[in-house]
Amino acid sequence: MSMLHSLAARLIAYCDVQIGLVLVCLLLLTFWYLRPGKNLPPGPWGWPVLGHIPTLGKHPHLVLTSMRKKYGDVFSIRLGPKDVVVLCSYDAIHEAFVKKGEDFSSRPSLYVFDEMGETRNGLVFTPYGSFWKQQRKFALKSLRDFGFGKRSLEGKILEEAERLKEEILQTANTPFNVRPLLQNAVGNVICSIVFGARFDYNDPKFNYLMERINQNFGEQDLAGVTNFFPWLRHIPAVRKAVDKVLKNAEEVKDTLHELMIEHKNTFDPSNIRDFIDSYLLEMNRQDEEGPQEGFDENQLSHAISDLFVAGSETTSTTLRWALLYMVLYPEVQQKVQEEIDSVVGPDTALSITQRSQLPYTEAVIAEVMRISPIAAMGAIHATSNDANLFGYEIPEGTMIFPLTWSVFYDPVHYPEPEIFKPQRFLGEHGQFVKDQTFIPFSIGRRICLGENLAKMELFLFFTHLLQHFTFKLPDGAAKPSTVGIQGFATYSPVYYELCAIKRE
Repeated sequence: MSMLHSLAARLIAYCDVQIGLVLVCLLLLTFWYLRPGKNLPPGPWGWPVLGHIPTLGKHPHLVLTSMRKKYGDVFSIRLGPKDVVVLCSYDAIHEAFVKKGEDFSSRPSLYVFDEMGETRNGLVFTPYGSFWKQQRKFALKSLRDFGFGKRSLEGKILEEAERLKEEILQTANTPFNVRPLLQNAVGNVICSIVFGARFDYNDPKFNYLMERINQNFGEQDLAGVTNFFPWLRHIPAVRKAVDKVLKNAEEVKDTLHELMIEHKNTFDPSNIRDFIDSYLLEMNRQDEEGPQEGFDENQLSHAISDLFVAGSETTSTTLRWALLYMVLYPEVQQKVQEEIDSVVGPDTALSITQRSQLPYTEAVIAEVMRISPIAAMGAIHATSNDANLFGYEIPEGTMIFPLTWSVFYDPVHYPEPEIFKPQRFLGEHGQFVKDQTFIPFSIGRRICLGENLAKMELFLFFTHLLQHFTFKLPDGAAKPSTVGIQGFATYSPVYYELCAIKRE
């Protein structure tokens, strides 16, 4: 440090004071950037102050995957002042999240999510620890009680699939955007578990909610930059973007809170109808057994917001990818329909128990999730303690990117990964098989809470749609790109319209 002081004195003596101060700041930043004492994985050189933010661009999953060729399965980058360790292989992710889950299962502190209150409440962004374990354990038990991932929920999914079919029939073969219909259908399934009710497809409250959610899941570049440079919120344009995201999130939570209050007014402890009732019952037990930290209306509001947003957005986005690939690969769509027809008649709904009889259909769904994973960057983790990974010392609070895209595009496990090939998930006898590296729902202690429900929804909605419709592009329409849009949390397809032709 004495050398830096000496150099700074010389600069100020020979240069304009302002220029000298700027140079001193740059020297201090460079020294801080290269400060000794770190044993992080190696990685590419980044920009001073900004780190690798300018390098990643709009498709960070592709840039990071390309870095794997030079720096290996584990490397580090910097996003502004934050160190990030990138895990590019299944083995690296398994080592961190499964074998060393106690150290690699937290969430990072990010400005926007901190402002939302998501890092203090809820289920998705809460840091790893006793509070998170308590809330997740309770949520899993309660949701399972109401059919979460069980066959008892099949009837509700099929009922919603039939309503979705009726809505699509109203398009009368004309081009339409399937996104809002899929979001409503999938959202109603989670609503039946959480609220014990559903929304009509033209319900203005539901459409308003989904509009707010879509805006926050879309591209929010200006707001997102404050996660790494919170002081940028003082710039008017950035402040406006942040305010929009926070306002959208607050309006979603407030609307869901209103529904929760309505629910509370009809609460009957002898008749537990859904997740909200189950939580309210747990809150009431505090009077008898003493206070239980975390079981209050604020936490409940955040929890149902997390369940609703995640439950409606992720599965519906996967279904949008699936229908996009069906219109781009009509021969695959036809083969799926032929397999469905060989198992059930046109007026018989498929059951989840018949999944094993449709191996090609399962392979198509799996290939859609592989080639266009909605969590291309993986669900961001953070170290909950100072940790060691493959001999590298990773400090507590370090961000971890489990790069799902790199795993799914590894030619060792998925030859010709850029090609849409459902047959890669079929064995030599035509049975459905998958590589252990196929982890669309992540692994470890933070594995997706709704994995079993999502699998059931994807199968039943997808087969019901292809059983009754043939999807194609509008006449004269250009083929939509399969290069998606990386938003706050999901990798989504570009906007496209299709036509649904009723099958005779």
